Amino acid sequence: MDDLRRKFNMWMLRNNRKLRFRIYRKLQGMLAMNEALSRALERLWYNSSDMGRHPERPSAMALQEWLKRDRAGETLSEAMNDWVPSAELYMIRAGEESGQVSNAMLAIMHVGDSAQRMRSAIIQAVSYPLFMMALLAGVFWLFGVNLIENMRKAAPKKVLDAMSGIADVSDFVMQNGILLVIIIVGTIFFIAGSMPYWKGSLRVKFDKYPPWAWYRVWQGSSFLLGLSALLKAQVPLKRAVEILEEEATPWLRERLHSAREEILRGRNMGEALRAGGFEFPDPQVALDLEILSERSDVGSIIDVVTKEWIEEQIEVLTIQAGFVRTGGLICVGGVIAWAMMSILRITTILSDMQNSGSTAF
Repeated sequence: MDDLRRKFNMWMLRNNRKLRFRIYRKLQGMLAMNEALSRALERLWYNSSDMGRHPERPSAMALQEWLKRDRAGETLSEAMNDWVPSAELYMIRAGEESGQVSNAMLAIMHVGDSAQRMRSAIIQAVSYPLFMMALLAGVFWLFGVNLIENMRKAAPKKVLDAMSGIADVSDFVMQNGILLVIIIVGTIFFIAGSMPYWKGSLRVKFDKYPPWAWYRVWQGSSFLLGLSALLKAQVPLKRAVEILEEEATPWLRERLHSAREEILRGRNMGEALRAGGFEFPDPQVALDLEILSERSDVGSIIDVVTKEWIEEQIEVLTIQAGFVRTGGLICVGGVIAWAMMSILRITTILSDMQNSGSTAF
């Protein structure tokens, strides 16, 4: 039972960014004030467990285990293993190598917040078209159930001819709606699932267009922020790229491996990114880094360039989402207007038939 609770709390902490960052923020402040790690972990455990009254809380159980393993001689990254995502674990390990654990935690929070903003912009751009498609399908389904089927039972041929267009579309949605949903959902899951794994020259071409371009921007911004954080923590460039490569997905690993090989040949970061031909994270960013990477404060420069690029990309994604939203509203409004015109035409036919004395239904 205790092992099951421990595994559940591990899962909770790994998937709760706010809870982890709350721990990081407090621990970073204590370490920045030169407080001993063991003492800092002990104080945090008392705080998280409410003076020991709730040791079963995920944060309290995690801190208690980290404290025990720290006292047993393990490093903080070793103690945190399985409790935090691997990307954060590698950055803490890099901070230990450079003696800058508190800076590494600051970097983790900075990267996480920026990645969250990018993720939110991408979700906004993707979710609205899906909502519009579902809304249109619902409109046609309602017409089919509430109007068309009832009209077919008693309406004369003129009325049936007048509603043939909307009836055909409604019939298609009603007959194939479930299949369409399965195909759309399956396609979304297939694309999303293949993004971290699909590599090669064909993928480079697809990375120029949404949604693959969104994935490139998201991963590229996380990579640059992580690289900046490691360099500012005094980790050598080659080692920083190695750390990020070890944790990367196959798609990102392909790009970082190419960059690392070029760094070993004596190229700077910008030159290494351009030489691979992957256009990662962005051709213009690589050009900027090629010029700026010669500076001694390259970590800070990469941070500035990346933040500017992220703001630009978020603005682009927001504009794209706005166009999609406007287009979706026009599309839905047009379809509804077309449906209403069909109903009006049917009403006119029925009125004319009634006026002419025809009541044959």
